[in-house]
Amino acid sequence: MTESDSEYVLVTEYFHPDTASTGQLMTDLAVGLQERGLDMAVYTGQPNYHSGDNEKQPVRSTHEGVDVRRIRAPQVRQSSFLRRGFNWVIFTIWMFLRLLISRPDREREVIFVSNPPFLPVAMWLVCKLRGWEYTYIVYDLYPDFTIETGYFEAGGLVDRIWGKLNENVFGDAKHVVALGPVMRDRITSNAGPDFDPDKIAIIHNWEDEEFIVPRAKADNWFAEEHGIEDTFTLLYSGNIGENHDLETVVEAAAQLDDEDDVTILIIGEGDKKEAIIELAEDYDLRGSHIKFLPYQPLDDLPYSLTAGDVSIVTVQEGMEGICVSSKLYTAMAAGMPILVIAQPDDDETQIVEAFDAGINAPQGDANSVVDAIRTWTNNPDFVAEQGANARQAFEARFTKDESIDRYYDLLADDRSVNPDPVSQDSATRSTAARNTS
Repeated sequence: MTESDSEYVLVTEYFHPDTASTGQLMTDLAVGLQERGLDMAVYTGQPNYHSGDNEKQPVRSTHEGVDVRRIRAPQVRQSSFLRRGFNWVIFTIWMFLRLLISRPDREREVIFVSNPPFLPVAMWLVCKLRGWEYTYIVYDLYPDFTIETGYFEAGGLVDRIWGKLNENVFGDAKHVVALGPVMRDRITSNAGPDFDPDKIAIIHNWEDEEFIVPRAKADNWFAEEHGIEDTFTLLYSGNIGENHDLETVVEAAAQLDDEDDVTILIIGEGDKKEAIIELAEDYDLRGSHIKFLPYQPLDDLPYSLTAGDVSIVTVQEGMEGICVSSKLYTAMAAGMPILVIAQPDDDETQIVEAFDAGINAPQGDANSVVDAIRTWTNNPDFVAEQGANARQAFEARFTKDESIDRYYDLLADDRSVNPDPVSQDSATRSTAARNTS
């Protein structure tokens, strides 16, 4: 079957103009695949992300050549977990019924992401009933995510039932996309004894290399406006959720001396933001070593995301292989060293260390964070070197075109996807280290 014989249907809760990272990535993916010759249609929701444009969109529209179809059901702005859960249920049920009763005039192949959490099970069932092939893109691995964040008990009834359903989702998929080798291995472990691991392709997320470019702080109006142009600044920008360990960052800031001219700028919103603010206030750090800002407008991101000296990428302990932070690719595009707070064997750490693009500190190890900060502040040349490494690795491995080409190779005519470049680079470095030891 050639791509012209079928319609590729991408099901995603977020799509343009939502500014959620998933929405931006899925917009890039749909448009990029359409430009490469696949006939794409997107089934999505109304904008509802807390940072996005909540203006209601038409039920049927076109975005850069892609047919976009949105649900008619009400959705609410995601200002709490309950409101987010309401959107999840509405979107999942609506998409299941909409696809189940649809009457396409051509063969379909469905592509869907792992969010909302029960969407994969719903899409597996509808594809089973309709006889459609599907590709499953794993952004967050469930039920593991809900277990690690404390919503359900490991080994409990929900975990067992959900896990068994997911074995079917993985087993019946035509393709499964993982965001890194650690995630690939965890999927393989979860997918059951009969699962074929060869159907997993590692395709990393990306950033637009023309939208985010390195920018000197002296030429950055955002840095000047917020008074950080002359202080060494560690920048965190994005969702402040339960799977992001910012507590270690605050604990490290509490160990800095008054002579340490260091500012930590935290930009974003999320379920854990108030707790992080309270922790900073308990240490009397808010407004001195730590500053907080809300999400910034889309047009300001090329400046806000490049206003620091070091980017912070952090995940909660236990999330190894469950998710890969999309902030990592934006940080590399910005051309700054990366403070990656994660386990040494996590996907984020492996990428940063493979390209000497930053320093790793385990979750909860505030001393290691302080050591990293002082390593950078005492050696500006090292900061410049690691920042240049980050951008160079990004341009070679993690651009939008690089990743969308890999998706196209996977979907169009079932061409095989080349091995993961990060795994190859890590293996090369390991071999070189053994040969010189």
